Amino acid sequence: MIAKVAMALMLLASSMQYVGTYTVSAYNYSEGGGENYYTAGGYTPTPYYTVATTEEFDIGTILYIEDLGEVQVQDRGNFPSDWIDLHIGYDPIESWDMRERKVYIVRKE
Repeated sequence: MIAKVAMALMLLASSMQYVGTYTVSAYNYSEGGGENYYTAGGYTPTPYYTVATTEEFDIGTILYIEDLGEVQVQDRGNFPSDWIDLHIGYDPIESWDMRERKVYIVRKE
């Protein structure tokens, strides 16, 4: 079982493209107008999956963020290009530990 998991991780890692280290911040429903709104890409935001980026990444791109896992670019933000904003649902922004994390492109949708 462990060997299968290790193999799957190796295959996933080999298909990802490292794009750099980014500051990962957070935003929540209170900044977007509650649950009943759509992102810049036309998605309903999903906590801990929806991210906002600059136009460096196309809407729909699947990213892997170190210590967070897979996320999808569904929104846009007005911040530096080395910044990614993670939607955290109703969790308070103050609970988010903003830090720099390695980011990879998994695939473009």
